[in-house]
Amino acid sequence: MGIVHHPRYLVYFEIARTQYLRDLGLPYASLIAAGLHLAVIEAGARYLRPARYDDEITVHTRCTECGRIRLCLEYEVRRGAELLATGLSRHAGVGDDGRPRRLPPEIRDLLAGEAAAVTNAE
Repeated sequence: MGIVHHPRYLVYFEIARTQYLRDLGLPYASLIAAGLHLAVIEAGARYLRPARYDDEITVHTRCTECGRIRLCLEYEVRRGAELLATGLSRHAGVGDDGRPRRLPPEIRDLLAGEAAAVTNAE
């Protein structure tokens, strides 16, 4: 049909999430080295308009919630100024053993500050 297949948006969200964390000074490799993984516990997307083959898109990412173990990221997929899709992913901190693990205070404080900035901007 010449449009981006719907599950691809989850891949876009993952790439955007990785870059968002890197931009905050939290490359995912450093989280893994510290024995912390951010397991996806929920993901979703709302499709508003189709992206088409060879479109240049941008995925905007923001942290909207951050607690001791869990956090929520929201996404906007745009073609220029046109909003194509929105989405979210919720994550839980887990250790190498797969058991829940609290986010280290410095990470939690950084992401909670990002979430507060989003709330204050709205």
